[in-house]
Amino acid sequence: MKAIILAAGNGKRLSPYTDEIPKCLLDLGGITMLENQLNNIRKYGIDDVVIVIGYKADKIEEFLWNYDCLGMRIKTIYNPFYRETNSLVSLWIARSEMNQDLVVMNGDDVFEFNLLEKILDDTEHNINLPVKIKNAYEDEDMKINVYKGYVCEIGKSLTMPVSGEAVGIRAFRNMGIVHLKRALEEEIRAVGATEKWYVSAVQQLIAKGYKVNALDIGDLFWMDVDFPADLFRVRADSKMFTKKFYQERNLRVVESF
Repeated sequence: MKAIILAAGNGKRLSPYTDEIPKCLLDLGGITMLENQLNNIRKYGIDDVVIVIGYKADKIEEFLWNYDCLGMRIKTIYNPFYRETNSLVSLWIARSEMNQDLVVMNGDDVFEFNLLEKILDDTEHNINLPVKIKNAYEDEDMKINVYKGYVCEIGKSLTMPVSGEAVGIRAFRNMGIVHLKRALEEEIRAVGATEKWYVSAVQQLIAKGYKVNALDIGDLFWMDVDFPADLFRVRADSKMFTKKFYQERNLRVVESF
């Protein structure tokens, strides 16, 4: 299995914290977001990682130079259009790396290991989209509707009520990878491609009748960090992103930028 991390964005909504560093390198209270992702990926046993970079790419590559890969193969792919594009273009740029089962995550996803394990241990479905059920939803949430266990709609503009929020960590296996690559190619040729998130390709598959499994993550910890308030909530709500937590488990900690 391979992991693809989409970390090209400039994180303007997190300014001033992202004025000098990309948001995936923001400190969570002892480790960075990217470090949290890589440590969990490594713990699961995935040793092949591709990171799509753009904004402050040199900072990410400097971080990776100092990160103890312990046998992991970490490759970066540069998105030269990161200033004008969204995640659809970033994932499309990495399409040549889609040659085995995949887990795709956004560079601002913060999560506990048990969540990744739950997503990837479900091998029954070719496309697995985790869902977080909440009491209330914000305009920025990537919302979904579910019918008989499968996603029937996905998008930020869905009208309330909705079934839940789409978690930004998704698994693609077998023919799900083939369908994803085809959908990405069609979406990249469509009007407005530069403004789209890659879930538009998932929505296209749903519209064509492909089944996208909705996996309820329950109380497992996950958050996407879009605004300073999100960053403060992660730092305040979870103790799993401290140096002490990782050092007690003999996990590598890279000094924050």
